[in-house]
Amino acid sequence: MRLFTFLFSALALSGAAFAQAPAGYQKIYDEPTTVNLAGRPVIADIEFHADRAAAQRGDLKLALVTDVTKFVTQTEDDLENWIAARRSRCGERWRSGQPRISFPDNAIRFSIYLEIEYWSCGLRGQGNPTRLAQETGSIDVALTPYVENGKLQARLDLFELSEQTGLSKYLPLEFVVRRALDQELTKLNDNPKFYRAPEPLSGEGFVYEGISAAETRDGRIVITALYRTNGEEAAFARIVRKLRADGITQ
Repeated sequence: MRLFTFLFSALALSGAAFAQAPAGYQKIYDEPTTVNLAGRPVIADIEFHADRAAAQRGDLKLALVTDVTKFVTQTEDDLENWIAARRSRCGERWRSGQPRISFPDNAIRFSIYLEIEYWSCGLRGQGNPTRLAQETGSIDVALTPYVENGKLQARLDLFELSEQTGLSKYLPLEFVVRRALDQELTKLNDNPKFYRAPEPLSGEGFVYEGISAAETRDGRIVITALYRTNGEEAAFARIVRKLRADGITQ
């Protein structure tokens, strides 16, 4: 699902960098940059920082620190649109309230009011649609990013359902939403466009080392992504040239 790619690609790049890099890192790049984020092109002020001391030993480390606040607002609209599109003539029909996305404890958390109906069109789907059941509830979900063997991954760490109304043997709300989340997370974690480092880093052999998110007191969302590979320090200069020429592609 493109929605989850949007959510977690936001942990990798986009926005305007303003926070400090990890201790011992030096800035090597800070310019407006073309960013193609999961199919959504933007212009962003991108900062990269390198660990120069480690590079002298052949251990290349890069840090990207960036503000993704505007992107998160856009993603709330993506989530609402994804739900609105799940409307089968004969089957499930979804509706939602306005999503709320936050980043507590390094997770991506979204809360939303959801309505799901089940419609039947009779034998072989030839009849007029008839609503068999409806369930509603407030959904609270937390998705946590982590790095495994150099790959960015995501897992479901929280799923809560409250203020539930309606009950149906045809449409258990918890089962339907959990099934959708599990399916989309499986597809996301198997997608190279998600789990590998963005270009031009991937082309130089960089993989993810770590990733974190924090929300500032004024509500800004700050992401720090760490990458590493083995090689010569000249790779930093090549990456800078490619960033200026081609931007970043996830």
